[in-house]
Amino acid sequence: MQRTARRLGWLSLAVILLFWIMIRFLGDDVWWTLPVLYGPRWLYTLVMLGVIPWLVTAPRRAALPVLVGAVLAVFGVLDWRIGLGGLTAGDGPALRVLELNAGAGSGGLPNLNDIINELKARDPDIIVIAECGLGVSDSLPARFPGYTIRVAAPELCLAVRGEIQEFSQRDQLDLWKKGGAGEIVRAILVTRAGPVRLGMVHLATPRNALDNYLDLSTIPSLGPVTRANIDERDEESRDARDWIMTGPAMPTIITGDFNIPVESAIYRRYWASFRNAFSASGRGTGYTKHTRLWGVRIDHVLMTKDIHAVRSFTGKDVGSDHLPVIADLRLPQRTSTAR
Repeated sequence: MQRTARRLGWLSLAVILLFWIMIRFLGDDVWWTLPVLYGPRWLYTLVMLGVIPWLVTAPRRAALPVLVGAVLAVFGVLDWRIGLGGLTAGDGPALRVLELNAGAGSGGLPNLNDIINELKARDPDIIVIAECGLGVSDSLPARFPGYTIRVAAPELCLAVRGEIQEFSQRDQLDLWKKGGAGEIVRAILVTRAGPVRLGMVHLATPRNALDNYLDLSTIPSLGPVTRANIDERDEESRDARDWIMTGPAMPTIITGDFNIPVESAIYRRYWASFRNAFSASGRGTGYTKHTRLWGVRIDHVLMTKDIHAVRSFTGKDVGSDHLPVIADLRLPQRTSTAR
C-alpha cells in the first residue's frame, strides 16, 4: 500500500509539472498545447489529489515533494499573485487606469447602467473600453463631464481626465485582410506628471482555433489551422508593439484586451519587457475573461520600467464576459516633453 501510494504521488507531481511546462513554455509555440494554455487551470490542479494517499501512509517522506507540487500548482499553473511589487512603487504622481472589454460586440448592451456605475465607482483617470459599442460610446460624454472622449473605429473608446494631445489609430486593413481582428491606437496624454504615451489594443482572439478542439476526433488534423491562428496573433502583437512605441522616448502605458495570458510565447516575445500591473501588484489569479467553468487573464495594463504599479485588481461583474481590470500607477516625478 505504501509503495502504491508513493508511486501515485510521484505520478501526480509529474503530471502537474507537465501541465506547468505546457503552459509556461509551450503554449502559443507548440500547436497542440494551445487548449491547455487557455483551458481550465483549476481542473489541472486536481491531479494533486493523487498525493493524499502518500501523505496518509508516509507523511514525513511525502511532505517536501507534496509542498513543492502544491507551490507549482498554485503559483505556476494557476499563476496566483501576491502583490509584493506594490511595496516598491515609489511616491511619484498617481494615476488610476481602468480597462474593460464591455462585450458589446456580441450583440446588445442591456448592462449599460452597470458599466457606467462601475466606471464612476472606480473613479479612474484613464478609461479604456474595448467593444464599447454605440451604447457606451454615446453615453460617455454626458456621464463623464470633465473627461476628454475619443472613439476609434470600430469599437475602442478612451476617456481621459485631462487633455489628449494626440490620438491616432493604426490602419488595420493589412491585418484584417489576413483574417485578423485587431484594433491598435496610440495617444499622447497630458497628465500631472507630464506627457505620457498610451497604447490601446484589442487583439485577435484564439477562439477560432480553440473552437475546433470541441470535437476531439479532429484534433490530429488541427495543426495547420492552429498554427495559422498563432501566426496571425503573433504578427498583430509585433505590429502593435512596434507601432505604439514609435516616436520619442517617454513613459508609456499599454492596455486593452490582448487575448493572450502572460505565459503565452507571444506575450513573452513582445510584451514581457513591460511591467504588468497585475503581475507586479495584484493578488490572486486576476482572471478577466470568464466562461461558465473557468477564467483566464488576458486583459492587461502594461507600462514601461519608469512607471510602477501600487495596486491592481479586477472590478465587479457588469454583465460582460470580461471583468474590468484596475491599476493604480505611480508615474516618474518628471517626464520628457512630448513632440
